[in-house]
Amino acid sequence: MKLFLLSCFILLGFVSIGYSQFTVNANFRARSEYRDGARILLDDNTNPALVSSQRTRLITSYNDAQFEIQVSFQNARIWGADDERANVPNINLAEGWVKYYFSENQEGFSMKIGRQHLVLDDGRIFGMRNWNDIAVSHDLALLQWHKKGWDIQLAAGYNNDANKFQESAYNVNYYKYLALLWVNKTLSKQISVSVLNAVDGNENPDNFQSVYPRYTSGVYLNQGDKESDFKAQGSFYYQYGKAPSGLDTRAYMFSIIPTYQVSEKVKLAAGVNFFSGNDQLSGEQVNRSFNKLFGDGHRYYGYMDYFLNIESNTQGIGVRNTFCSIFYTLSTKTEAELSYHNFAFGGSFLDPETLQEADAQLGNEIDFQLKHKINDYLSTRFSYATMFATSSMELIKGGDHHRYQQWIAVMLIAKPKLFSSVKKD
Repeated sequence: MKLFLLSCFILLGFVSIGYSQFTVNANFRARSEYRDGARILLDDNTNPALVSSQRTRLITSYNDAQFEIQVSFQNARIWGADDERANVPNINLAEGWVKYYFSENQEGFSMKIGRQHLVLDDGRIFGMRNWNDIAVSHDLALLQWHKKGWDIQLAAGYNNDANKFQESAYNVNYYKYLALLWVNKTLSKQISVSVLNAVDGNENPDNFQSVYPRYTSGVYLNQGDKESDFKAQGSFYYQYGKAPSGLDTRAYMFSIIPTYQVSEKVKLAAGVNFFSGNDQLSGEQVNRSFNKLFGDGHRYYGYMDYFLNIESNTQGIGVRNTFCSIFYTLSTKTEAELSYHNFAFGGSFLDPETLQEADAQLGNEIDFQLKHKINDYLSTRFSYATMFATSSMELIKGGDHHRYQQWIAVMLIAKPKLFSSVKKD
């Protein structure tokens, strides 16, 4: 709290300089989940879990014609996880960055430095992972050029786990370094295309002087605008270099998602997400499992979160996800969603009992979600999902695929603006 108040006083000091705006926002959400087969298959000897969690954020921001600064502190917790009498530090910095525009009209070059969220395109490779209470932040320096339909971002960061005076092992489960170049061009009112080239370096756990570079390159295409009935998104990414294990990597993923606004109340969507995987029958010493890096998972690959981290959740075999969804607007404040997902291996899995290739089919999932906006800053969400798994799902998730698997969640979200001050010359 002292850090938050200090940041408020510092940012308030800027308001006295020319045209400026200072705001304080809150972001609160509480979620209760009934996990009766979420992420893993349960069997008759395991009981479901009822878990409640919350995330609380205070966000201060200041901006003028050429300068922005944002400081965001957050607390994320599982209800009951901390001894209420224990003095446990549990507030961390979600964002803390400054941005400078080289021109007053904010076109052309700008520089953004500090801890920041990095969301590119549809968030499949670089996303916020907002379903996770902590979300994803990066400590980066980012140079941006934005003008005449072009948006070019060049970013880099190099991580340490302490204030060091000589190089040593990096004992954090994160990349040692990250660099990327993202180029987006708006070709017309309805078409935009992006090209991404990124490299993340992962330290060899047995030798900190060796860092394995993993490269990810690809293209994203978006067709349609807010007024279009038909829209489509497509992407393809290729991954190469070295996996964190040190193996050579040759992997890919692609996604194709068309949507159609049938009427004012009804929207349809369908598509396929494919992540390549290894062939355990070949014995090849090359990693063919695509890692989606910091991409979103919950909103794309089923609400039961069997494939949040596709590479590890499939033991490196990858996944093919085909789906269809219907969205129905009940009122200006309420929307319902019903989705069907089919999951299958992207590569070949060796059944350890039969020593034969396992059936590629993993299962079918049905998701239902109801969103309701109470007012401008308060909303609620109800979700229900069930998984009809196959015997192949047991090979990677354990449990009993014959048992009925389900998940229920209720969430309350509040995003009020607590303070806003605008000053002009």
